[in-house]
Formats: sequence, C-alpha cells, structure tokens
Amino acid sequence: MLTFIIVLCAALASLLNIQVGASDFRVTAGIVVLITGLLLNKRLKAIPLGLVTGFAVCLTRVLAASLAGLEMDVLSYFLEVFFYFGYVLVYYYVVVHEDKIYGMPLVVSLSLADFGGNALEYFIRLALGYESWESTSLTTLLVSALVRSVIIILAVFLTRLVLVKMGKHVPDPLAQDAARLGLGPDSQA
Repeated sequence: MLTFIIVLCAALASLLNIQVGASDFRVTAGIVVLITGLLLNKRLKAIPLGLVTGFAVCLTRVLAASLAGLEMDVLSYFLEVFFYFGYVLVYYYVVVHEDKIYGMPLVVSLSLADFGGNALEYFIRLALGYESWESTSLTTLLVSALVRSVIIILAVFLTRLVLVKMGKHVPDPLAQDAARLGLGPDSQA
C-alpha cells in the first residue's frame, strides 16, 4: 500500500514542474516525493520502485496533456523514465550501500544521484536528436541537482516531523549527517 501511495503521489507531483531555459528540460517534484519516501522507509527497494514511478510519471504526464488538449511528444515523456532509472541506480550505490568509512553527506549523495539521472536522460535525448536539449548545459544539471537535493532533505525533515507528531515511529535518515556536522543530540562535541 505504501508503495502505491508513493508512486501515485510522485506521479501527481511530477505535474508540478519548472521549465529551465528554452529547452524541454523541466525540474519536477516527482523525484522529491519518491526519494523522500525511500529515505523514510529503508525497506522499500529503490530500483524497482524508481522504474515503476518513472513509468507512472510518464503515463500521468501523457494523460494530463491529453485531457488538457495540449500537443505532446509522448517519446519525450517516456524518456523521463531514464531519469528515474538513472537516479535510483546511483542512489542505490551512493545512499543505500554507502561505504561508512568514506561516507558522503546526504546532500552530496543525492546530488550525485540526481545528476546521474539527469545526465543519463540528457545523453539519451541528445543521441536521439532532441536539439532543444543542446541548450541545456551540464552546469544547469548540476545546479538543479543540488537545489532538488536540498529540497528533498527539507521534505524528509518536514515529513518526518509531521509523522512523529502523529505518533508514528520513524527513524531519522538525517541523524548521521547531523551528528557528523556536530548538530543534533547524536553529535560528539
């Protein structure tokens, strides 16, 4: 049931987007919902959930465009699946199976995952001849990855806060980073 809720919320959140520049590149809220759900529930399997969410996002965007009577490029929507796949693939290795000796701050790990997903989609679009993406620079992808990663961390913090206020026991995925930075009750001063 939780998986269905995350997929549905992520698909609906993907309809909220900001177009970056003159290209077809959009920053959507769908990945924020997906990764917030993954961080708050470690039992979920990142790669299958990311793929299912990518297809749900694609179908939701096609459905929304057809209901609104908008002209659409279905292939363009489908290629977003590669963003979700690339993101969760990198996420799996840099967040889920993070090496504790060389642990990175969560914002860096999430930024790498976001950039990995965007880069995969970017290069596939360029290979398929999407000229509008030629105006999207790798710097733009890096900046959007960092901004979206900070938003994910805020979403995790706020969602966990609400869940704890509701009486739910939710482990804090941000506690290790806070302790490493000397913040929070687990810090070693």
